[in-house]
Amino acid sequence: MVKVIIYNLLRSKYGINEIEVQPGSITKIMDEIVERHPNIIRSDFDTCVVFVKGQPLHLRKFDTIIEDNDEIIFTNFVGGG
Repeated sequence: MVKVIIYNLLRSKYGINEIEVQPGSITKIMDEIVERHPNIIRSDFDTCVVFVKGQPLHLRKFDTIIEDNDEIIFTNFVGGG
């Protein structure tokens, strides 16, 4: 299983802090999350950044395969002043 931690806008909008999913590409992981939580709007993931082993990945790298026992983070960069 892959541990997915969710921060910022996705967490506050959907009330999900973390979830365990099957290994696979980030795109497939997002699909599984939406399947299990149908209230999530799939396009909300398009603006997020995923951290894998401390490295940020953006939308164009969501075909990256996440292995069993890995931990990833979904977050959105937010600003304010």
